Formats: sequence, structure tokens, C-alpha cells
Amino acid sequence: MFSCRHITRLISDRLERSLSWFESLCLGVHLLGCGPCYRFRRAVGWLHRGLVLVGSDAALAPQARERIRLALEQAAREE
Repeated sequence: MFSCRHITRLISDRLERSLSWFESLCLGVHLLGCGPCYRFRRAVGWLHRGLVLVGSDAALAPQARERIRLALEQAAREE
């Protein structure tokens, strides 16, 4: 199975591309047993929905997106 680091990357990737059936399966199984990754997925979803509501004119620079992703990963590991 995948590590939490790999799973958090899949969670982020899922916002921009479709995951393979194997990636989706591994993600789902991992989230069933990992509270921090589950919370990370919820936080990413909340952030993504908030940004979508603001509109397309508020797009983040790739560097800002990466900083946010890293901060969310760190927060998930600390819990």
C-alpha cells in the first residue's frame, strides 16, 4: 500500500486529474484507516471549494498552491 505522503499527493492530484482505478482503490482503502489523511482530504476539499466559489479570477500561482499543499500535509502529519 501507499504511504501517507503518497496518499496526500494523490488527494491533491485528484483535483487536477482523474486517478487510475488502482490509485482510487488504494486511496479509499488508506482513508478508511488513516485519520490524518482523511482530515487532510477534508481540508483540501474545503479549501478547493472555497477557491472555486471565489471565481476563476482568483487563481493561485503554482508556487502558492505548492506552499498550501505542503502546509496541509504538515498539518495532517501533526495530528
